[in-house]
Amino acid sequence: MEYHYSELCMPAEHLLPDPYAAEFSPQYLLPTQEAEYEVRSSVLVDGGDRFGVSAVVFDKFEELIWMGNQGGHVTSYYGSNMQKYTSFQIHESEEVRDIITVEQGIYALTKTTLRHQIRRGIPKHTFRSNNMVDMQCLFQVSPTKLLMGGHQNKLLDLDLNKMAENIIPIQEEGCAVLRSGGGSLVACGSANGMVALRDIRTPGAAEHIFRAHTACLSDLDMQGDLLITCGFTQSVGGVAVAESYIIVWDVRCLRGSNTGTESAWSIQTASPPFLLHFLPAFSGRAVALSSDGHVALLHVNAPDEAQSVFQVETQNSLCSVMDVSSTSQALVFGDQSGHIHLFSPQHNHEPVFNNFSRETEFADQVAGLPYVGFSDTTFQFSSVPLPPLTTGDKWFNVLPEEFFKKVYRKTKPIDPEVLKTMKMQGPIGYAPNPGTFKRNQVPYIEDTLEDLNTAKQQVDNKLTNQPVPKHYQKMDLRYNKHGSNEDLEEYNKTGFPSLESTIPNSYCNSMLQVLYYMPPVKAALLAHTCGKEFCLSCQLGFLFRMLDNSGGVPCQATNFLRAFRTIPEAAALGLILPDRGSDSRVDLVALIQSWNRFILHQIHYELLEVRKKEKALLAQNANSPPKARLSNATKMRPQNINGQYDEYQYTELEFLGPSTEFEQDGEREEAWQGLGRDDGASEEQVHNNENHELSNNQQSEREESEISQLFAIGRHQLNRCLKCNKEEERESVVLACALQYPTVAGRDGAGSSGEVRGGFVELVRASLAARRSTPAWCEQCGRFTPTTLRGRIVRLPPILAINCGGVTAHEKAYWSKGTQKDTPEVVKRGGSGKPCRYGLHCARPGCRFKHPDRPPSSQATSSKSPQESHCILPQHLLIRLQSDGDVIINDKVDQSPAEPHTPINRPDKHKKKQVTTQSEEEYTLSAAVVCVEDNPKNLVAYIQTGKDVEPQWHMFNDLSIVPVSSDEVLQFSAWWKSPCVLFYTTASVMHVPTEPSS
Repeated sequence: MEYHYSELCMPAEHLLPDPYAAEFSPQYLLPTQEAEYEVRSSVLVDGGDRFGVSAVVFDKFEELIWMGNQGGHVTSYYGSNMQKYTSFQIHESEEVRDIITVEQGIYALTKTTLRHQIRRGIPKHTFRSNNMVDMQCLFQVSPTKLLMGGHQNKLLDLDLNKMAENIIPIQEEGCAVLRSGGGSLVACGSANGMVALRDIRTPGAAEHIFRAHTACLSDLDMQGDLLITCGFTQSVGGVAVAESYIIVWDVRCLRGSNTGTESAWSIQTASPPFLLHFLPAFSGRAVALSSDGHVALLHVNAPDEAQSVFQVETQNSLCSVMDVSSTSQALVFGDQSGHIHLFSPQHNHEPVFNNFSRETEFADQVAGLPYVGFSDTTFQFSSVPLPPLTTGDKWFNVLPEEFFKKVYRKTKPIDPEVLKTMKMQGPIGYAPNPGTFKRNQVPYIEDTLEDLNTAKQQVDNKLTNQPVPKHYQKMDLRYNKHGSNEDLEEYNKTGFPSLESTIPNSYCNSMLQVLYYMPPVKAALLAHTCGKEFCLSCQLGFLFRMLDNSGGVPCQATNFLRAFRTIPEAAALGLILPDRGSDSRVDLVALIQSWNRFILHQIHYELLEVRKKEKALLAQNANSPPKARLSNATKMRPQNINGQYDEYQYTELEFLGPSTEFEQDGEREEAWQGLGRDDGASEEQVHNNENHELSNNQQSEREESEISQLFAIGRHQLNRCLKCNKEEERESVVLACALQYPTVAGRDGAGSSGEVRGGFVELVRASLAARRSTPAWCEQCGRFTPTTLRGRIVRLPPILAINCGGVTAHEKAYWSKGTQKDTPEVVKRGGSGKPCRYGLHCARPGCRFKHPDRPPSSQATSSKSPQESHCILPQHLLIRLQSDGDVIINDKVDQSPAEPHTPINRPDKHKKKQVTTQSEEEYTLSAAVVCVEDNPKNLVAYIQTGKDVEPQWHMFNDLSIVPVSSDEVLQFSAWWKSPCVLFYTTASVMHVPTEPSS
């Protein structure tokens, strides 16, 4: 029965039993306005004929209502029609005191137990403890923590992950109600009328304790800073009498136990309230329910405001529980007669419990088989579904896949008689009909079993290519700052910060992660500050600081990429991609290697520029230098990593890039134009395999920055003309070593006489100490003459950066298939018997004269297969720098010290003078940038993140970060993976502190 109060008054005689009807006068409720809510559904719950309803709550995640009765039974109802969803027993005798809903299911509290069950009714865990004596209420502190209270002098703090409890002693006589207004305070109400306000973060000590009612407390609720209570007062005869009003408390005005009139006010109700609850969707509105079923909607901030009153039909029983949905569109009441009643606004017949409820999982409908008569000839038997397989995974009538492909019949080959008598008239041939078959008819040939097997074998060979793993592919993932990111947690469970790829030019995310996990580079960038508007070093430092403070949350390199787009040199090198999508014709392999060279040069000059300005400022204030400036200048320069840097002094330090911001703009443009010609700034050729040297700037001081101290490779280059034997010497520095692959005979006339074809170790050695022949201008001869270029290494860097090339088809085949066997030089360079006058130093493309045989390669006699030597990177490299400039590289794992990699593998005794080892460095692979040949292509980074003896590798793919094995990092035999940039570091570099020292 539903009640709508009209102008007439409604008697309450049905609330009083007949023996007491004459003793008490009838009560009347004066109506104020039309009721806002009306009843929608009333159902008798499971076990309602024997037990009353003791707990009811709306689900926070789905459109469900959960009910618990006094017999330990829990039932859920779906939607506004209250369709029964699940029903299960959680205890054999104890009543359900409280229920809360979490994402995985529900937690139901009885007197001594806490049961966790999923929404389908399957139990997951039952928690019991000796401290659970008479539990009463639950409160969810966080997704992994619950707070339980009861009629006992302690609170229980339960960790849901570990199922471990923490006892919180309290001074009050128990805790019957736990409510929070959304802030950090939670109200704990005891049965004796005391209310304690506790901080969720430190619940052990109460912030405020005050007495709300003199006899006992009935219920309370919080919304923001407002607290409402109802209860009983102590009469003159010592009997507890229900108060016919609610008290509103402002927790901001409470000071200890002093509750003045300014911190509380009362609101009168027509019937003594028994349960209270705020409306979450409205500010300052609350629902007051009396035990006889009278409901009043109040305005707590306006005590004199008119109240909306309506009645709940309780079948002459007491209302025991109440709850309000999160949308305030539904109210649910439970009584002792075993009924629950759903109310909603008058014009809302289909209320919604949550704004964004997820779909409720229901059981699958059982599909019944159709019924058909035995004599029915029009029934389609294909409409009957097949039953599930009990054994195997295929039906007997399933044909192989090749029978489902659409193919055309093959025609017979042309008759040889027709081909003999054919006369060509332009592109058309004419021949008389030999009469072997009818005119305009060509018979087909039948496929034999042999042809089918051949076709199937060809299909199998196509499918043998290894597919690209999912975590290597380009994924369109976005981080939502205001919502849930459950999908991102599946791709990054490591706790390392990731970078988003939704902004333009984010192809460099892999290189940014590599620089972030290099401690000396990170320390130098964090210590750098300057006043330049678009300084890439400053932006990198800000980005690294943001990654440090992110706590594993994905970040964006927006500011760095905005500054990167303003650098004219980056645009000249073709490093800036269009904003509207990435061009499919862009070669990411060449692009990321050019970006690596560019960023090292740019950071070097920006750090060097700041150092020069500081020295100039110190020189001006030489008489009284400021202490703070001197300390900062000292702080900017990191400690020297290897002592050999101070010993070597460059005679000419060549760097490519700007020297200062204002004074030398002309030289800056010329230098970067030269870089664009060498590095391949045009679209046709973005990458060049030659090592790019740092350009000469005679006006700038010959100083070093932190980047040059870490990455610079010192070289002494000797150029000798083969005509007049004129020699020129110069010393230069490169920041990244570009691999120079063995040239293909017949295609490139500038064959390298000193290069020996072999594995990766020999390739690195040949690239560090390059020997090659090329046409160059000779001042003495006055024309271009064949010139030999010989490089000698004079300094090894702590961090060896290697650009792997892999741009041309020959270089890509070097990693996938290995180099082909050497053929005789006569066959390669021409068949003429006359010898070439330049011999091995011939630089003419396609020379038709005879050339002597090349010296045999040391790798040709190696026992390793080409696939093994070219497709597996060495994890350790031991590089020895000889006094004559030659480099000896030993693979620490596979190569024995007795067989070092030298230019022609000759012992030291055949040299003209005794050669000693000048320096020796042991390198370990610490990072690698890899290009994934997918559609679209993708750049990922392998980074060694572990500091222990066993290296820990992780693969960084924008927002996806997964751990990988060391074998996966070193193996490049798959067709879809090719190396781009490698970083080998010494052991002393990785121990540099990342934070700048104070």
